[in-house]
Amino acid sequence: MAFKVQSSIGLIVYLHSFRYVRNLRNFGRLYYVSKHMRYAIIYVDMDDEETTIKKLDALNYVKQVVPSRLNELVDEVRGKDPTALDEAFDEDFSD
Repeated sequence: MAFKVQSSIGLIVYLHSFRYVRNLRNFGRLYYVSKHMRYAIIYVDMDDEETTIKKLDALNYVKQVVPSRLNELVDEVRGKDPTALDEAFDEDFSD
């Protein structure tokens, strides 16, 4: 049996009250919780993203759900040449 890596996306869930954080485990993998800022980051499968956002928005203890853009950032950075910036930096300071 081959191991498959499922693509997932992070959802930033802003809460009215911190006591409902435990309930977020039902929707995905709870990754981080900020007590002071009252938000949590959960990871869900890419296929279930839209349905999970709708379910979370319907809950009365959720203020807002924002999808994380980390996957888009990683894809953008992956295609860039890391040495291209070094050459441009050296040209600025050459005599």
